[in-house]
Amino acid sequence: MSSLIVTDCMTREIYAVAAETSLEVAARLFSGRHISGAPVVDESGHAVGVLTLNDLCDPDRHRSDTQGTSVVYKMVAGVLHRLDGGRVRASGRAGDIMTSFVVSVPPDMPVREAMRLMVADGIHRLFVHDDTDKKIAGIVTSMDILKVLLT
Repeated sequence: MSSLIVTDCMTREIYAVAAETSLEVAARLFSGRHISGAPVVDESGHAVGVLTLNDLCDPDRHRSDTQGTSVVYKMVAGVLHRLDGGRVRASGRAGDIMTSFVVSVPPDMPVREAMRLMVADGIHRLFVHDDTDKKIAGIVTSMDILKVLLT
């Protein structure tokens, strides 16, 4: 455990949304991929926020009347691959309700330190940034860490 680093646990192939992505499309992505959150990224792959199931379920979060897009991304090694998230019928966009507080860590951070950070900030996912340009290289969640600890 003490020698584990974030790259030993992180998920390298992740899904992300844009600030303009429809909340309906984001919910479909979360449900279809069995994920509880995703980075909100700009066109270059830099995180501008995070969208979680809690954000989607919170009835008190203000949602705009603006209809979002169907854009979702699959990110592999910091490279965005644009996907079609399907039909958009409802208003509201990811940028309306996302949390702009993003916690990003280097890939060589010890897992124990990452766990402390998650507990201290009350969060369940950390974005792992590329050392050179700070693009998202992966994500480590509390579940990712538990899986590694059980093996």
